[in-house]
Amino acid sequence: MKLITSKICMTKDVGLHGNLFGGNMMAWADEAAAIFARTECNWDLMVTRHISEIDFTKAVKVGTILRFWGTVDKFGETSITFTLMVDDPKGNEYFRTQFVFVAIDEEGKRTKLPEKK
Repeated sequence: MKLITSKICMTKDVGLHGNLFGGNMMAWADEAAAIFARTECNWDLMVTRHISEIDFTKAVKVGTILRFWGTVDKFGETSITFTLMVDDPKGNEYFRTQFVFVAIDEEGKRTKLPEKK
């Protein structure tokens, strides 16, 4: 797996019980996935098509460093399918999910990805 990015859980990111809001985690995961899709496909215009189930297995507390990792499952003519995993430096895994991103043109229509080198 390739390291995509890292985030630190801050006080502004948590709810009343001191746990990271799930919506924040999902937004961070989608941002990391977009970075991964764009860099792996060498194409800037990529959009989220599908995210598989996310099962939050551990609470994230303030001060936790989260690492976002990606590995390609499949390249298509117009899309990329990959697994995104979130963990911390202590070895705790928070979830794995599969993303599908689709390449679009300037008009928002699906387009072919450039050939992989």
